[in-house]
Amino acid sequence: KQDVTTKRYQTFNDLLDYCARSANPVGQIMLGLYKETSEQNRKQSDEICSALQLINFWQDVDIDWQKGRIYIPLEDLKKYDVDEAQISNSIVSEQWRALMRFQTMRARTILLDGSSLCKRLPGRIGWELRLVVQGGLRILERIDQSDGDVFRQRPKLNWKDWLMMIWRAIRM
Repeated sequence: KQDVTTKRYQTFNDLLDYCARSANPVGQIMLGLYKETSEQNRKQSDEICSALQLINFWQDVDIDWQKGRIYIPLEDLKKYDVDEAQISNSIVSEQWRALMRFQTMRARTILLDGSSLCKRLPGRIGWELRLVVQGGLRILERIDQSDGDVFRQRPKLNWKDWLMMIWRAIRM
């Protein structure tokens, strides 16, 4: 419902509020199914789910623009001197690159803050969550490798990425 009525978010906290209703409930449901709903687990699940939602936003800037939406907080666009015309025209300026570096760093920090949940959860859910976290981290690496150019190089995972993610998940 909110996607129909809200096309821009003024602050990062506004965006996290959106995540609390869009992404975080998925993690809450999974924790409930596995009977792992402690307060600490819920907090870290929310961090992981919010970070994954943010990563999806950064990955899909161009797709969201085509739908009339911008999920990058307007306060951040202003701070980095990026306007909607730059997004509309897929302009990857130095300001855009700095903005995307900031967004990927912020999402990475949130994802890593929640990642110890993967090691605490037993069995299959713990292993699956490790792969999910590693997938998010890998997409962030892809965005950083493209120097923020998500317009021409939408980050996607291939079989080599999956091998890397499995290796990293094991090492977690």
